[in-house]
Amino acid sequence: MLKTWISNESQSNKLILIKDKAIYTGNPKKDDLRQIKSETSDYTFIKDLFSIPYSYVRKIENQSGKNHLRIFFGKDSKEVLHIENENTKNEIFEAIKIDNPNLKYYSETPNILKYIKSQIFILLSITGIFIWSLYLAIEIENGAEYEIVGGGNPVITGFVLAIAHLGVIKICFGYLTFLIINFFILKRSLESRSETEYLVR
Repeated sequence: MLKTWISNESQSNKLILIKDKAIYTGNPKKDDLRQIKSETSDYTFIKDLFSIPYSYVRKIENQSGKNHLRIFFGKDSKEVLHIENENTKNEIFEAIKIDNPNLKYYSETPNILKYIKSQIFILLSITGIFIWSLYLAIEIENGAEYEIVGGGNPVITGFVLAIAHLGVIKICFGYLTFLIINFFILKRSLESRSETEYLVR
């Protein structure tokens, strides 16, 4: 298969090309782009493009509503193809799918947990620190004195104790601010959740 897509507006990949079982991308010279538009058969310039042979590809993701395709290849490498037009992006994905039957296709809408698990982990961690430091702050305001001795993790203990010395009001205000910020991050994460097509080896 030989297919080309040109986007003069793109800053990262003006040309995306499928040829000889590989995906090529890059920003070739204007003369080379004009050659492609005139349907030339001379593709010697592709040596200057970044190429990903199909045999290297592990997974390709095409998420609805996102302006990019994500290609995972090699051991842990990733290339993001920025494509502003949704129809063009889907056309490129479909062309790769047809040209590479060794990749298995499926689509799904990722579950909510995948999108919010990092925020939930952060929320639980910060809540634990908040409860601990608030308890110490109340005790300090009631006249208790604390010092760090052996055992446990002195770095975390010292950090929590430093927060506790800020006082109950500042700790509560800081935690409330964190909750508000975390809420908006969770909301944005959920709004970005959409159906994703996959090609996997």
